[in-house]
Amino acid sequence: MVNLADVTDRGSVVRLNGVDLFVRRFGDRDLPPLVVIHGGPTWDHSYLLPAAADLADTAHVVLFDLRGCGRSQRTAPIGDLPDGALQPPRLADDVAALIEALGSGPADVLGFSWGGRIAMRVVEQHPGVVRRLVLASTTAYTDFDDELAASADYRARRRLCTAVGFDDPLVTGPDGALSRAMAYGDAPLQVWRLDRLDDWHRVLAAVRFTSDYNRLYTSGALLPGGPDDAEAVLRDWGGPVLILHGAREMGFPVGVARRLHAALPASTLVEVPEAAHMAHFDNPGVWLAGIRDFLRAT
Repeated sequence: MVNLADVTDRGSVVRLNGVDLFVRRFGDRDLPPLVVIHGGPTWDHSYLLPAAADLADTAHVVLFDLRGCGRSQRTAPIGDLPDGALQPPRLADDVAALIEALGSGPADVLGFSWGGRIAMRVVEQHPGVVRRLVLASTTAYTDFDDELAASADYRARRRLCTAVGFDDPLVTGPDGALSRAMAYGDAPLQVWRLDRLDDWHRVLAAVRFTSDYNRLYTSGALLPGGPDDAEAVLRDWGGPVLILHGAREMGFPVGVARRLHAALPASTLVEVPEAAHMAHFDNPGVWLAGIRDFLRAT
C-alpha cells in the first residue's frame, strides 16, 4: 500500500475512507483532476480504457476500482468487508475522500453507467467536492421501460443475447462468474457494431469481475445507485453538467438523456452517433471530443 501522491498509471492500493482502493493516475498533475467512476458495479475500471486515459491531454485523469470491485478491498470470502459496506452512500463517500486526498480542491467527475448514478450521489452528499459533472451512458430516472419496449433496435438485439439470471447456478459459482456471463450474454445490447463483438469480448476478457454485490442485490437490500430525485439534486447543485449518451443506447434509452437535458437548461447534451451503451468503445472520437470540448469551455 502506498500514498496517493506516489500512485502512477500502473496503479496502487491506497487507504481512503477506511477502505483499500486500487487507484491509477494518468497525465500532468498540474491539470484539473478528472475522477472517473466505473459502472457495474461488479466490473472494474479497465473497460473504460484506453478512452478514459486518452483524456490525459486535457485533465489529470484518476481511475479507481469501487470497493468490492477489481483490486479494491473485497467482501467475504475474498476480503473482510461486510456486505453492508457496499451500499451506494458509502461509495459516494469514497469518491469524496479520493477527491479531498488529491488536494486540488473540487474535481471534475465522470460517472459511467451505474457509476453515473454514484456520481449523482456524490453531488447529493458532498456537493462541494464536485466542480463539473460528466454523466456518461447513465440515467437520472428509472421509469423508461416503455421507451425500451417501443424500440425496434432493443427488441432485435435482445433476441441476440444469451439470457443469464440471478437464479442461475453461477450466482454461487466462482468469483465474478455471473457478472462475466452476463457481460458476454448482453454484449449485443452493449455495443452497436456487431462486427466488433470480438474486439469487445477481448475488452471483457481483461475485466476483473467480482461477485461481491450479488448477495445484497438478490436479497433486495442493495440501495439504489443514485439519489431518489436525481434531477432535483442536480438542479439544486447548479454546476456544469455534460450528458454524454449513445444515440443507439439500448440500456438507458436516449430519451432519459434528453429529458434530463430539458430539466437542466444549462446542461450540455452530446448524443454520440452509431454508439450504444459502450459509446466510448463504439465511437471514441466523438465521445472524447464531447468531453474535451466541455472541459475546455466551462
